[in-house]
Amino acid sequence: MSLMTERGNMTKEEVRLDWNKALSRMGEEPIAGIIGWGFYLQDLLVLGDLHEHGLHQEYIEDLLEDCNFHHECALLSDGRYEEYRNFVFKECRI
Repeated sequence: MSLMTERGNMTKEEVRLDWNKALSRMGEEPIAGIIGWGFYLQDLLVLGDLHEHGLHQEYIEDLLEDCNFHHECALLSDGRYEEYRNFVFKECRI
């Protein structure tokens, strides 16, 4: 059963269940607003993995910037994936 809203936008649950699909539709939908301008640890890890594998890199960086995750964005855009993961783990455990 789909959780899509009547307007056809993805719900935050759908976004978090399939970031790849959500990012494929990013030009059509305001993902930052849908997820409430924030991320869970798992969200950040999945986004980092997608970015590292060359998927949706520009959209991921834009999304992180939109949600004020500037440091995380800089780490990904510089290709510093291990440092990104370490930072995310540290910051999400505060």
